[in-house]
Amino acid sequence: MKAFDICKVIEGELIGEPREIKGFCINSKAIDEGQVFVAIKGKKHDGHYFTYEAFQRGAVGCIVEKDVSIPKGTFAIKVKDSIEALKKLAKWKRESFTGKVIAIAGSAGKTTTKEMVAFLLSKVAKVAKTPRNFNSQITVPLSICNFSLDCDFWVMEFGASQKGDVRNLTDLAKPNVRAITAIGEEHLETFGCLDDVILGNGEIFSNMKEDDVAVYPNYVSHCYRYKNSITFGEGSSLYAKDISVNSEGLSFKVDSTDIYIPIPSLAVVENALCSFAILKALGIDWKDLAHYLEDFKPVDGRFKVSYLNGVTVIDDTYNANPISMKKALESLSHFAGTKIALLGDMLELGKDSEIYHRQIGELAKELPIEFFVFYGDHIKYAYDTLKKTKKKVFFFNKKEDVITKLKEIISEEKNPVILVKGSRGMRMEEIIEKLTEEI
Repeated sequence: MKAFDICKVIEGELIGEPREIKGFCINSKAIDEGQVFVAIKGKKHDGHYFTYEAFQRGAVGCIVEKDVSIPKGTFAIKVKDSIEALKKLAKWKRESFTGKVIAIAGSAGKTTTKEMVAFLLSKVAKVAKTPRNFNSQITVPLSICNFSLDCDFWVMEFGASQKGDVRNLTDLAKPNVRAITAIGEEHLETFGCLDDVILGNGEIFSNMKEDDVAVYPNYVSHCYRYKNSITFGEGSSLYAKDISVNSEGLSFKVDSTDIYIPIPSLAVVENALCSFAILKALGIDWKDLAHYLEDFKPVDGRFKVSYLNGVTVIDDTYNANPISMKKALESLSHFAGTKIALLGDMLELGKDSEIYHRQIGELAKELPIEFFVFYGDHIKYAYDTLKKTKKKVFFFNKKEDVITKLKEIISEEKNPVILVKGSRGMRMEEIIEKLTEEI
């Protein structure tokens, strides 16, 4: 990729000495040698203040909206809007790609499903995927700009917090296979209601071409009616039976095929079914690849199990909404030992947040989990619902107190298993980090 070509695509002013480009980055601290730094002015930070650092770390050029100093032997491309420039580059790159594009949206399980699809496809083809949870209006275009054109497949996930988000990404990526992993209550502060969540995620099916394929759970098939579609889950041909969970992983059957995945989360069943449906949509026999899932590893913060001095810790701290919280608690209930659920707030649920948190408390009444420790303003409604039962229930509004109680419990109980889950904004991983230091 050459600076002159990029300059032409984004209609920018080239300043300095053009160099060969090895990719793009928006984080000055994560620049790789040979990349171009895209300076974006955000709500908290202005990337233009970090161009010097980017060059110090190996950037060969930068895309900027205003004049900046550049070292000798590097270049800058000045544009009106850095984000729009990134989108123009991504659109240009997509138009040049001759392989298949898979895009994944949904209320839960997007990253794990994306990783699983890319993992399986990599056994038979060359694949590029969006890194980590890059699913935003900025990070999806950035990922596309960094994808290799000689791949057979691009696999990406689309995040959404309001209507229009998925449509914008779909119009840019033009996926050949468009999947929804799950539908449930998420980002209700901005979506408004579950119907709008359905509509917002359904934007992934906008402007489908005749040979594009829609993939979605069978339980929402009445919401999305597309002639060229594949459904998964109960009521479809891709339905899991004989599900068994233990601390090591889970097993189940799909159409008489035995599946084993070393992740003890019930949510992973739906991720696998969605992945099989996507492979089917691509014309690939998923049964030929399913056995590779025996080696599939969990994504950080998504039901990742570790063992610390006799304590089993389940890190499910990446995020939380009602659908993922319920699956996590049901999964924990299958573990042997003394089960402890440490739960933080589910954020961005809008005016009905109390209802959804109380529902978690009602579910907790029915599950064979011995201890519940709650942390946060909203999750207190679950605590209030549960505290009159015979369960051992505790509530704290300081993380230090949470850690003290957990240490007390695990010192007195045999084979303790701790599930830690809450929304991203609760930073529940800090509790795991501190607990790891002290036990």
